[in-house]
This record gives sequence, structure tokens and C-alpha cells, in this order.
Amino acid sequence: MLSIMVKIVDLVNQNPWWKHGRRFERYDRDLARAEQNPIFFERKGFETKTENIYIIRGCRQIGKTTYLKKLVAKAINDGVEPRRILYLSLDLFTSRREMRNAINYFLDTNREAENLLILLDEVTTIKDWNLELKHLYDSGITRRARIVATGSSGAALRRRGELLPGRGLEGNEYYLKPLSFREFTLQTLEHVQHHSEGKEFRDTLRRLGEILGKVSIQLTSNLGKICEALNTIIPFKKELEYFFRIYLFTGGFPGVVNEYLRKKSVGEEEFVDPALAETFVRNVLGDIIKQGKKETYARQLLREIIDKYGTRYSYSKLSRDVEITHVTTIDYLETLEESFIITILHAYDFNKKNMKFKGAKKIYFQDPFIFYALKSCLGGRDINDVIAETLEDEESVGKIVEGIVTTHLAMTRETPVMREPETFLWFYYDTSGRELDNVIKPDRSFLGIETKYRGEVRLGKTLRVPHIKKYVILSKEDFELDENTLITPVETFLSLLEKSNHNL
Repeated sequence: MLSIMVKIVDLVNQNPWWKHGRRFERYDRDLARAEQNPIFFERKGFETKTENIYIIRGCRQIGKTTYLKKLVAKAINDGVEPRRILYLSLDLFTSRREMRNAINYFLDTNREAENLLILLDEVTTIKDWNLELKHLYDSGITRRARIVATGSSGAALRRRGELLPGRGLEGNEYYLKPLSFREFTLQTLEHVQHHSEGKEFRDTLRRLGEILGKVSIQLTSNLGKICEALNTIIPFKKELEYFFRIYLFTGGFPGVVNEYLRKKSVGEEEFVDPALAETFVRNVLGDIIKQGKKETYARQLLREIIDKYGTRYSYSKLSRDVEITHVTTIDYLETLEESFIITILHAYDFNKKNMKFKGAKKIYFQDPFIFYALKSCLGGRDINDVIAETLEDEESVGKIVEGIVTTHLAMTRETPVMREPETFLWFYYDTSGRELDNVIKPDRSFLGIETKYRGEVRLGKTLRVPHIKKYVILSKEDFELDENTLITPVETFLSLLEKSNHNL
């Protein structure tokens, strides 16, 4: 009996709204900490209905727990009784039985209640978690309950999610990824404006926010229409450069951005807390171990990806260089990609009208912070030294920008399961070895994108492919449009890119 009481106390601690109602935000540790940050970064919402199960995929430290707590606050404000909302941090549970007991306690106290909300945080830490969701659906609980689960292990979410056909999961999976540059800029503008001394700069930032919030681009549009949208924002290139410089330093992890802004607002030097990097790397390696993988293999592969960053190579070469079997190398890379650590970019074969399964690949980290954190921890260096060294080297920063562009292009169209990036985003190289950084198929036609984050851009040096009729070259300074090629500053282009509906 005592152990049951202790578990009930634990449940109450995880669900402070049971005691405090809508005032719980004052006492909830996660929300209180988030509210104390310079910026509370808002994410897109989505509608939830009974008879459905929703899954949010995203890596560690990206804000999934905070997102769920904001769902609680919204539900209470919308009239849901606080006692009809259950939140479980499954990191603290050791078995399916514990998870089921907690859910059963909640259901027993709400036997006749309708419009229940069940939130399961880091559900993939529980073995066979899908069987519990299957039980909830098959037993009819979802007729009166909405269920939202989160997880950091994309592999577990994918494999186990596939075992839930016809149980309300179809079309209800979402990504929670690092902030895009557009989100980052729009939501940091006010803070930077408030802490700036020059009146002209503050007024310019206010005007930038007004215009940027109303303008965006679709890659399905013709180059003239894209150029027209870019023209409205190009007068603010200097200001966008300022924000892109910060984004290159911090990436899009909300916690990292807030720590940087906190230090900057009190006049300290640019700084990323090494503890954030250490925690992130520990979580990454810990999750890999939980999936039955060897930490030493993961470390070897990650070091090699860093050393080869932005270059193309085959899986065979990578496996030889790290002295791990070809099959094991692919297995670990897929795990890293499904855990939202890396993006594997495949080459495209225009003759076969598909990606080259055996061709060379390019591997990028899904955010600059991931690159810096892994390089610092795997090399035993301070993350701020790694960042400074990277951003001072033109070639290195160019590779970081290529990675940012690639992940942003993926976010414009991707949908879990139904439209993965490998179905619409690739790179290309010809028989002479010349490359085109990105080939994207936003509709029935192809768009070639080349990132040249350096001095003057020359049109003649960009690889042309007969199957591609229009090109965008992302420059550092130049802005120009000719018949089939648009040259535009990279930060201007990224600031106007919207994310897909399934990217929160």
C-alpha cells in the first residue's frame, strides 16, 4: 500500500494542475524555467481529437516537455477540467507495468469523464510502449481521450508506430526540430530590439519584424515571384546578417539561444554554456546505448563524420576508415539519422529517376550546435573554442552553411512516414566529379540550389544539368536574377522559408 501511495504522490508532482488548476504554470518546474528565459520560443500547434493518437518526434533538449506542458495550459484555458489531464514523464518509469498502473489510476478516477487528455513524454524509453497505446485504443479509451506521445528515438517511433495500423496514428505524427532561421529571427527580434541602444537600429528591427511576418516564399513558385518576395526584404540584409551571425554561433536549440542572449544582454562576450554541450552529448550516446549499440562505434563514426564534413563519400569508404563492417556502419548511421542527429543526403540519378542507393553520400548534422557539441566533447575541447575556430575559417563556415541550407530545405516539405526527405531532396555530381549542392523536387520539376557562402559569385562556375530548368545560388553578398538563375544572399533566402505543416 505504501508503494502505491508513493507513486500517487509522484503522479501529483508530475501533474501540478491537479492541485493548482490554471495557476499551475507558476509552480511547474519546466514552464517556470522556460518563462525565466529571455525568450519563450513559441511553436506551431495542431488540433487534437478523440479516436486519435498523436506522436511528436524530436531530439533531446529541443523542448518537447515544454511543448506538452503548454498543451496542458491551453487545454485548461479551453475549459478542460485539470483532473482530466494526465502527464507522464516516462524517463522516470522502469517498465510497461508501471506505465499501465499510472494510466489505470488516472482512468479509474475519471470513469465517467469525457474529453480526457493523456500526455506521454519520452514514450520510447519504455520497452514495447506501442502495446500500451494499442491497448488504450482497442479497449475504447480513445473514444473519450486524446493521446499525445513524444520520443527522441526516431527508430523506435518508426518501427513501433508501424505496429499500430488503423489505430488513429495515420497522419498524426509531427516533428519538433531546432528553430528554423525564420522562426529564430522573428522571435528574437523583440529581445534584440529591447537591448539595443541605437534608436535607428531599434526602429529598423521593428520594421523588419512587421514585413518579415507577412512575407514568405514557396519553392514551387517561379523565380520571378520568389525574387519579388526577396526584394521586399533585401533592404534589411545588414540586419539579417546580424541575426544569421548569431544563428551560426548558437544554432536553433532554444536553450542554447537563450543562454547566449542572457550573457549578451548583460554585456558579456559571445558564449555557449559547455554544460549544455556535455548534457546533449551524454544524452545522444546514452540513447544509442539504450538501443543496444556500442558507444565506441558511435564515437568513431561521429568523429569521422566531423572530419569529412560536407564532402561526399560512400558507406564503404566510411566503414573502411572507421574499421567497422559495412552493415554495422549503415545500421549506426540510420540510428543517428532517426534520432535527429544527422541528415544523410543521397545523390540523384536522373537516368533512373531515383536516388543512387550505392552512390556517394553527404552527411550533415541537423543543427550547428550538434556539430559544435560533438566536436568539442569528442575532442576534449571547450565548445566556444570550437565555434570560434569554425567561424573564423571560410571553408569550415561554408560547410556549416551548406548543412543549414540542406536541413531547411528538408523542413519545407517533409512529413513523417509519408514524405521523407530522401523522396524529394538530394545532391548531384557528374562523371567529372562536379557537384550541385542540392536538388529539390518541390513539385513535378527540379530546382537546383548551390550554396556559395564566400566572395563574388560567378554564374559560369555553377554546374548545369539538362533536367534542371531553374537554379538558386545562395551567396554571401550578391543579388541578381537572369532567365533561369536567381542569386540571393543566403540569410535573406532562409528568412523567408516556411516549414511544412508537420514541422511544429
